[in-house]
Amino acid sequence: MWVFNCTKAVVELFTTRVKGEKRTCVETPPHKTITEAIEQAKDGVVFPNRLGLTDAYDTDWHWLVHCVSVKRQKYLLVMDYNTRYCMTMLAPKKGDVSSFLNDFEGHLYLNIMGVTAPHNMDVKEVAESLEACHALGNNSVFYQRNDRSAQAHINDVSWHLQRHCYEDFMLEEEEDLLDFNLFTGEIPRKVKGQKDYFYPVQAFLLQWLNAYSRDPEKIITPNLLEAKNYFQIFSLDNLLEDDADNNAADAALAELLKSLPDGVAHLGEGERNQKKDVKQKAVKHKDNVIDFSAYQKKR
Repeated sequence: MWVFNCTKAVVELFTTRVKGEKRTCVETPPHKTITEAIEQAKDGVVFPNRLGLTDAYDTDWHWLVHCVSVKRQKYLLVMDYNTRYCMTMLAPKKGDVSSFLNDFEGHLYLNIMGVTAPHNMDVKEVAESLEACHALGNNSVFYQRNDRSAQAHINDVSWHLQRHCYEDFMLEEEEDLLDFNLFTGEIPRKVKGQKDYFYPVQAFLLQWLNAYSRDPEKIITPNLLEAKNYFQIFSLDNLLEDDADNNAADAALAELLKSLPDGVAHLGEGERNQKKDVKQKAVKHKDNVIDFSAYQKKR
């Protein structure tokens, strides 16, 4: 189950009034904090413990959702609570929750494609993981609830979003939003209980494969664990400057787009807006490696 923990700004976006009657999808949470909700989860098991591959019990996948406005354009910042990977999306019309859910699922799949493409993973296996998630028919619930640590990370993404929109160009196309998500996903993060800094984009991929890959040990070990330092040397600059790498990534994305479940195949087909050439700044990373034990399937 997708649990969307909404800030006050998002609650306002999802709330309308019809003939003076207040209508909203946001409910009162049964637990005050996300941490408490996770601790009190059924059998103490929460995403990503491969719950999607069994009917024995359900999975609570927590996201924190925040809304910001830049140049009169509203964006939703949807951050995975576990890995702090953030997806930036165009906000729907006020009260249009259905559009949000459709866009969320499509952007989720598109981001998985973007994260896996540079690793040259088997297209068929990645497509199967997307189908496994889609087949679950994930239910969703909306709570008005925040988290101080995750909100601090969202605020940092918001800062980068505003800087990009004011200094470079507005983010409106799916491909541009994906590039931005991958960029912010490479910013080192640290959370309570985690000894070292980690990269959200790397943790997010490990979490996804562990939950939805048919054989996580097979696909994670050769493709990711042996390349665990990949995101310490990869940057958007390298991808843009190296035509060969750029073409390879585009080809991989194009192939994966063909495997999108029905209803979300439109994502990624829009034409990229014309924009001025902007020299990207190199991203500097600290020399630390994520603790894989939290996301890797136990042997």
